[in-house]
Amino acid sequence: MQYYQPSSLSDAVERLQEADDAKIVAGGQSMMPLLRQGLISPDALVDISAVPDLDSVTVADGTVEIGALVTYTELLAADPCAELDLLRDSVAAIGDVPVRNAGTIGGGVSHADPAQDLPPALQCYDAAVVSFDGEETRRHDVTEFFLDYYLTELAPHEIVTGIEFEQPPARAGGAYASDTEAPGGWSTAGVAVLLVPDEDGETIADARLAYCAGAPVPQRVPREVEEHLIGETLDRETVDEVGRAVIDDLELIDDVGDDVEYRKHLFRVMTKRGITTALERSSAPPLAEAPQ
Repeated sequence: MQYYQPSSLSDAVERLQEADDAKIVAGGQSMMPLLRQGLISPDALVDISAVPDLDSVTVADGTVEIGALVTYTELLAADPCAELDLLRDSVAAIGDVPVRNAGTIGGGVSHADPAQDLPPALQCYDAAVVSFDGEETRRHDVTEFFLDYYLTELAPHEIVTGIEFEQPPARAGGAYASDTEAPGGWSTAGVAVLLVPDEDGETIADARLAYCAGAPVPQRVPREVEEHLIGETLDRETVDEVGRAVIDDLELIDDVGDDVEYRKHLFRVMTKRGITTALERSSAPPLAEAPQ
């Protein structure tokens, strides 16, 4: 196996094009376990950790730009995480401190693990995954970016360079609720919620929900389900309805030792928890009891 550490993005793309089967590595938190388990055996590893200009977090004219080499720990310390509850929740839920210290935003998104915590939050922000193929820069809708288990729409020689999304209004509230079998482990149910009240702060003008670990890819909830939360003051009955609708959208696999009905219960609980917390963090009225 050949190992390369290019000093430019163009050089990295060239290395990918030259090899029959090359893989990109940066923090190594996704790649190294696969190598150790013998699940992959590429001809070459292209280490992009020395490529410049991919390690910053900026906010300009309301647009958040996160470089592919930004680690989860660095993102947690950046201003957007201090201001955006949903982003902070989802990044803080990833692994443990060593994983967050080494793992990178671009590596996690490229790896496309269906149980990863960050993608549902990015889907709620309508984010774009930015990539470079040696000739042009592309922007992929983050929901369409994931095709199947560990499969994205990236070309074999294309490299993720960052993430971009528009900041939601200050009156918005977001939350990420998840459950794991063990501290620092993969989520068994994760639900991201972003609620945007109207300008008067009386009702919900927009609602976005997405989840991980419930389908082959991180999944945005169908729009008709999100619309249940729009236009009225939220009550517990409405939140219950949305929780049941999310369960109906799941594509859970009945693996050995994996109780599908229990996981459905977890998703319902996480959906209700995420909506309730997002509402509390927004300028909208608190959750009301169901009408009699």
